[in-house]
Amino acid sequence: MSIVNTVEEAYSSLSRQERKVALKVIQEPKQVQKMTISSLAKDADVSNATITRFVKKMGCESFYAFKILLAESPSNPVATVSTQDTVADQVYSYYQKILSGTRERLDSDNLHAAVDLISKARRVYLYGLGSSGYTAQEMTQRLIRMGIAAFSMTDTHIMYISGGIMQPGDVILAISLTGATIEVNSSVALAKKKHAQVIAITSDEQSRLAELSDLTLLVKNSKFVNNSRFVNSQFAITYELDIIAAMLLENAQYRDQMNHTIDLITDNKFGKH
Repeated sequence: MSIVNTVEEAYSSLSRQERKVALKVIQEPKQVQKMTISSLAKDADVSNATITRFVKKMGCESFYAFKILLAESPSNPVATVSTQDTVADQVYSYYQKILSGTRERLDSDNLHAAVDLISKARRVYLYGLGSSGYTAQEMTQRLIRMGIAAFSMTDTHIMYISGGIMQPGDVILAISLTGATIEVNSSVALAKKKHAQVIAITSDEQSRLAELSDLTLLVKNSKFVNNSRFVNSQFAITYELDIIAAMLLENAQYRDQMNHTIDLITDNKFGKH
C-alpha cells in the first residue's frame, strides 16, 4: 500500500489540524515532496509540530522519511489539471480521478455478495440523507422497475421508524460518503437489532457505518480529489450503484421486468398504437 493510501485510510482518525496536512498530501503529493516542513506548515495553516505528529502517525520517524515514501508512491495516471484548462477540462479531470480511485477500491466478491443479498431480500430499504438521499431515491426507482420491492428512506424520522419495524430477510442499502451520518447510523443500528442485513456504500472502511454493516462497498472520497469546488460528491457512489444495477440485470427475470415497465411507461406517455 502506498503512503498516500495509508493517509486516506487514516484520515477519519486524525485531528482537525492533522487533516489539513493529510488533504495537502492526498491532493497534491508531488508538490508536498518538494516542500520543507516549514513551507508545508505555512501552506496548510498548521504548526511544524502538527506535521511532526502527523508523519509519526503515518509510521515515519521524520518528515524527510515521509517524503521518501511519498516519492516512492506510484504516480496517478490521470492527467493533472493546469491553470490554463477550461472549467470543462477541470471537471472532466475531477471525474476521471474519482472513477479511477473508486475502481481501485472495487471488490468483485463484495459486489457479487451485495447483488445476491438484494436478489434474495424480502424488501430492500435504501437509506440516505441530503445528496445521498437523492441517490437513494434514484436507485430505488431502478430496483422497482426490475420488480424488486424497494423503498427509499430519506427522512430522518421515517428512516428511524423503518429501522424499528425491520424483519429477518429485509436488506438495507445505506449510502453515506463519510459513513459518519448520525441519523443513518442510528437507524441502521436499530435495524440490526431486528436482524436486517446491511450493505454500506461509503468511502471510509473504518467508519461507524462500515462497522455496523454486514457488507461494505468502498468508493473514493471526492474530498480527497478536490474540496475547493462544488462538484457532484455522489459521482463515485453512482458509479458503484450503476455496477450493481448492471449485475442485477444479468438476471433474465429482472431484465424482462425492466423491459416490461419501460413499455408500460412508454405506452402511457405516447399512447399505444
